[in-house]
Amino acid sequence: MHDIVIRNGRIVDGTGAPEFVGDIAIDGDRITAVVRDGEAVVGEGRREIDASGKLVTPGWIDIHTHMDAQVSWDPYMTPSCYNGVTTVVMGNCGVGFAPVRETDREWLMDLMDAVEDIPATAMAAGITWEWESFPEYLDAIDDKPRVMDIAAQFPHCALRTYVMGPRGAEDVQPTDEELAHMRRLVREGIEAGAVGFSSNRLLAHRTKEGELIPGTLAQYPELEAVAEGIQQGGGGVFQLVGPFEREWVENMALEHDLTITYLSGEGSVTNGAGWKEGLESVEEATERGVRIFPQVRGRGTTLLMNLDGSIHPYTLNLAYRELVEQLPLAERLEKMRDPEVKARILASDWDLTNDVRNNGEGAEDHPFLVDTTPGNLLPGLLEMVLASPATVYVLGDPPVYEPEYDRSVAAHAEREGLSADEAFYDLMTQGDGSTLLLVYLEGYSQGNFDYQRELMMHPLTRNGLSDAGAHVAAVSDAHMVSWNLAYWGRDRTRGDRVPLETIVHKQSGANADLYNLPDRGELVVGKRADVNVIDIERLDTDAPQMVYDLPEGAKRFMQRPTGYVATICAGEVILEDDELTGALPGKLVRAHQTSPA
Repeated sequence: MHDIVIRNGRIVDGTGAPEFVGDIAIDGDRITAVVRDGEAVVGEGRREIDASGKLVTPGWIDIHTHMDAQVSWDPYMTPSCYNGVTTVVMGNCGVGFAPVRETDREWLMDLMDAVEDIPATAMAAGITWEWESFPEYLDAIDDKPRVMDIAAQFPHCALRTYVMGPRGAEDVQPTDEELAHMRRLVREGIEAGAVGFSSNRLLAHRTKEGELIPGTLAQYPELEAVAEGIQQGGGGVFQLVGPFEREWVENMALEHDLTITYLSGEGSVTNGAGWKEGLESVEEATERGVRIFPQVRGRGTTLLMNLDGSIHPYTLNLAYRELVEQLPLAERLEKMRDPEVKARILASDWDLTNDVRNNGEGAEDHPFLVDTTPGNLLPGLLEMVLASPATVYVLGDPPVYEPEYDRSVAAHAEREGLSADEAFYDLMTQGDGSTLLLVYLEGYSQGNFDYQRELMMHPLTRNGLSDAGAHVAAVSDAHMVSWNLAYWGRDRTRGDRVPLETIVHKQSGANADLYNLPDRGELVVGKRADVNVIDIERLDTDAPQMVYDLPEGAKRFMQRPTGYVATICAGEVILEDDELTGALPGKLVRAHQTSPA
């Protein structure tokens, strides 16, 4: 008798093959039978799951998360656990918490707060600092029970800070001795089980003081030392975010037998689309033997705004700060509806302390300056948002992520006879204050997702970029794997959809291949029993709601889907009818220690 049998499901097995109806048997933590309807009979199970009419997929492998702090305090890895995720890869974008000296812990938390919008107060209360080296960090998180598997990458910012001290945050290059130290530490981290190394060259990612984060301007000798360390440790992935020198990176990957993955999108709203050229470059590199895979998300890069979020139109407004900022939300809303208060806020100056545009040559030519000039980028961002009411949208509930003009702030202004500034204010203060404005920082320049479909359909792209665990009060994309399936596979009406087998493959089997996790990602005999049973007709997600459930009562947006009949991790049911069962079978996945089916 099998431990679990899933009967009569619409099996989409993660290989990219079309779905078929059949049964799956599970014994222990392995899949022991996958049988097409009519070909054979699977014996009884101690537990039987009727999957008639339901999708049966591999558990999702979310390759772009920032759970590095949350793994210390949350065994359930919320909200990923509600979204069918059974493996997460963290340590992305060059930020993380090891290696670290005790004197640098607070600095790394502040850096994570600045770059990934994870409250430092929550991290300070929730992180259990049981390590200095990266191998010690892996041992510390390996020792904790959790609902799903985790895999970690070695972060460049922490490495540079540990090796170079205060100089690591400056635009200086390491000495030969420091390069040798970096190479050794990376090798030790990969040998201990890191699945890769992450680095960040995005000029918009800055410290709270407005400085570029460590490693942004790292030169080739430093990246070469890192690559050598990865290769000496057994190999792995080099993950990059931000613009990079393609010839450098591709040659480095060939020479050291590395896999490259980077974050890809349409291109920023200020400089137009470059995604087609990027895909052509990837195709050319692949023909030369480079393993390189752009990560894409199901929609563009977003920002969510309401008065409870970390960013909104009045974040820098001096009158807002003076009159209402410290009030509870209900009182704040009531006072903001006072005509005199409204007039003062709309007429107020902003706090432009350390505005990057005041710090550089020719700043007046840059609506949103993103060069190496130190300073705060937020004033430019907010001015750009407020000057673009036609491209800022009311998200709504149920949320609409591919909106048309009639959902824009500009359309609201026209309907109500308001100026653009008044329309923003009206929407921010209506009802109970939960109205969310959807801002696309990139990926929506054409007002639709047609380009995004081409990215998702390309054979070399991989679905990632959920940012689970990060940007907690400004973004809510941890449900991306569920949304991709529902929207792209079922609901989209503004253009062509994406085949279910493509969506499933790109967030399971393809991601397992990218990170060399050969024991999972496909519903194949001998592979790990990481399985989702999904009621595709019922799969849905409400609008984000603000909750205060992080350590110290820190806030974050939360979205929970419906439609997950069951999620199975390592042969144990961890989610049933959208609710956690309490099972905690998850482990740390160490590179080079998983075996293929």
